[in-house]
Amino acid sequence: MQVDIVGRIRNLQLPVTQPLIPLFECLVNSIEAIEDAGISDGRIDVYLEREARQVALAGNEETTLAAIRDVTIVDNGAGFNDGNVRAFFMSDSTRKVNRGNKGIGRFTWLKVFSEAAIDSTYLQDDGDWMRRTFRFVVTTEGVEGEEVNDAETKERMTSVKLTGLRAEYEKHFPKSLETIAHKVIDHLLIHFVGGQCPQITLHDADGQSCSLNHIFAEEAKERAQEVTFKLKGHDFKVTVLRYQSSAVKNHTISYCANQREVLEWKASKAIPDLQGRLTDDQGEQFVFRTYVAGPYLDAKVSSERTAFMFMQESDLNFPEEMTREELDGEVVQALKQVAEPYTNQLREEKRQVIEAFIQQDAPQYRFQLQDRYRERLERIPANISRDQLDVELYKAQKDIELEHRQRAAEIKKVPLDTAVESPEYTALYKQYLDEENELGKAALAKYVVHRRTILEMLDTALKVQDSGAYAREDLVHSLIYPMQADSEDVEFSRQNLWVVDERLAYHSYLASDLPMRSLKAVNAKGGDEPDLAIFNTARAFSETKSPYQSVVIVEFKRPERNEYPAKDENPVEQVLRYVRKIKEGTAKDKDGKTINVGSIPFYAYILCSLTPRIKSIADNHDFVKTPDNEGYFRYHQSAGCYIEIVSYDKVLNDAKKRNRAFFDRLQIPMT
Repeated sequence: MQVDIVGRIRNLQLPVTQPLIPLFECLVNSIEAIEDAGISDGRIDVYLEREARQVALAGNEETTLAAIRDVTIVDNGAGFNDGNVRAFFMSDSTRKVNRGNKGIGRFTWLKVFSEAAIDSTYLQDDGDWMRRTFRFVVTTEGVEGEEVNDAETKERMTSVKLTGLRAEYEKHFPKSLETIAHKVIDHLLIHFVGGQCPQITLHDADGQSCSLNHIFAEEAKERAQEVTFKLKGHDFKVTVLRYQSSAVKNHTISYCANQREVLEWKASKAIPDLQGRLTDDQGEQFVFRTYVAGPYLDAKVSSERTAFMFMQESDLNFPEEMTREELDGEVVQALKQVAEPYTNQLREEKRQVIEAFIQQDAPQYRFQLQDRYRERLERIPANISRDQLDVELYKAQKDIELEHRQRAAEIKKVPLDTAVESPEYTALYKQYLDEENELGKAALAKYVVHRRTILEMLDTALKVQDSGAYAREDLVHSLIYPMQADSEDVEFSRQNLWVVDERLAYHSYLASDLPMRSLKAVNAKGGDEPDLAIFNTARAFSETKSPYQSVVIVEFKRPERNEYPAKDENPVEQVLRYVRKIKEGTAKDKDGKTINVGSIPFYAYILCSLTPRIKSIADNHDFVKTPDNEGYFRYHQSAGCYIEIVSYDKVLNDAKKRNRAFFDRLQIPMT
């Protein structure tokens, strides 16, 4: 062989994830050899030999079977006659170029295996039966031990034995006979579809065997549809099979060249409705296996038959060339055409699920139910979880918002004097206003849904937990405002002070569960930690020189807590102590003058359950019961502090009432 075999093999690009390529090459050679011989009863037998050891671990078939070591392919084709062997000994031979052969397929044998042994009995043109044997190895010459003798038997038989599967490819070589069978069928599918494929049988080392022709007939016979189209002047044929094998779970699209599968990708990437198996009229589940062929693909396949050489977008100066994306688009449309009878119902069921989810849980996405956004909803996969559905709708909304901003930028570019007379501008501006209104409603709905969620979580926290106990006050506190933080650390969107009082949100400074000595609003002493210490902004015409209009203390108590031992400080005394310490503190204004905190009005709220012990404390401190019997109030003269004891039920119910109008207006159900 007039070629550096060692260098040729080293430079051959064959990913380790494609160890079956040598087997595919041998099978295609066998099919062509049978065609050349004009044999009507062609047959190909593939024998698998495994490692001597058998893995004894429990598990699926792929993990328990021993690894493949050798593969032998036997056919009754034309064989290695003088003409064929000359082409074999010549690197990059063009003998079969009319079939799309690159003349390098045999080199993949030695890329994946250590060597190949050929034994071929054939009929010469002069009528003599001959037998040729040799070894194909990774040496300078490549061919070793060639012998040609008279054949003892007058029967066509060619054997190619690939031995010594290399370790890097062994890891990716399937072990299961069924898996190998389906991969071979996929690669040779065009031959099977045409009905001219020889009988191919796989034989395992333990005596098991399977007919690939039988598998194909059972799983895909009479379930093929063809769609043709023309792109950039090139003809393409799309063959779509309904494949019922339980071993195949994904809908796939395969690009083929010269009757061989080259490139496979998941159809669900382009058609979200094809995420899972579909069901036919007989109740049988199946997947679509789509095969694309055409002279353009035959010409563009790489030498290794592992990729296609498509043009890039920037190179499209040639009218007959195309990008991969352009071809994908046409193929997807062809598959959609075939799949539509099976996906219509699935698409309608998906839409019903989306509508129910939006109506019940996510009204901020309601505008996406309009017809102009239908295509976006169709991109969402079927049978996904509610959480994932929320993610998909969120991504769709962000895309809409981005397009909206781009449209706004386009509107600003149009000169005002020409805009008035432009129908295009009028239509664009109308669409912009419609979207602006829709997105505004969506943003409001999102915030209102957030409020509903917080109220539902608070409602749950006030009930007895699975453990039989009630939630700690920490949980209630965290729902209202993050703990151990102040207003300089917490974003506005993370606080829910509106649950207690809408006005509390607009404060100057807030400290949550922080020691007195760390309060930035006032220089107080001690390590006491008020649950919430809120310093409100002064009014424009306030008579006080303080930068604060008022100070609010909020104290949370565990729901249904009734034990407040006499020796311990009760909640009323606790908040009064906080008030005194803050008033005793000092602070400086921007001019360095001392601020008289003691002159500022103080308010304190004790949020708790109205247990018998709390009622007793209120009575002992001369509190007055509120008219609705849901709390107590009192102005403490000496402390200069107005104090309210408010039940959690009142806080929750009042918050629901204040937000009811929003819930009703936006059709958001509230429990």
